[in-house]
Amino acid sequence: MKKFFNLNTFYIALAIIALSILFVPRIFDKIDFQTEGINYFIEHDENYHQNAHALEGEYTIEIDLSHLENNKGKVLFDDGENQIIVSEVTSSRTGEYEFFFRANGVSDLGGATIISGVEHTQHHDGLTSDFQAKAEAVHQGETYDLTPSAYTGLTESDQDEFGFHLALPNDIMTDLEENGTIDIVVTDLYINIWARKPV
Repeated sequence: MKKFFNLNTFYIALAIIALSILFVPRIFDKIDFQTEGINYFIEHDENYHQNAHALEGEYTIEIDLSHLENNKGKVLFDDGENQIIVSEVTSSRTGEYEFFFRANGVSDLGGATIISGVEHTQHHDGLTSDFQAKAEAVHQGETYDLTPSAYTGLTESDQDEFGFHLALPNDIMTDLEENGTIDIVVTDLYINIWARKPV
């Protein structure tokens, strides 16, 4: 009876060790992933493929220049998983505006995507981020080019931000004060993808 008890104890201990070897690393991976978001894939690049390419198409959003705070949260892009929203519109002086967009990605341990105005490229020594999107403003059939302003790398919450500057000519400002909306048309958004390599 004593031998049987010792043999059972040995098998139970062996099973606990085997399960620990299998599951403890996964638990730590899950904890790291939850705190780091997409940055987890950058730090574990040996396990993930990374690719980025431009999306075709134009994406238009109507901006209210007479009530700048009303634009926060407006959606430029939404495919059901990835989303780009207006985070802020500011004006430093008459006719000059800054438009800031927040890109929200999606991720799990199998991989991630974020669609943004910024291309993120994985290298052996880290990640580079390059502003790629282009934009123009359209008002009553006239177009006005926007210039890139600020952008960020990836944050821990699967997000990045990018912005544009717009300087409008004085002769349309009177009309905009009466009808204060303008369309912003964005092209050359980038889809940034991380996918787990096959084992």
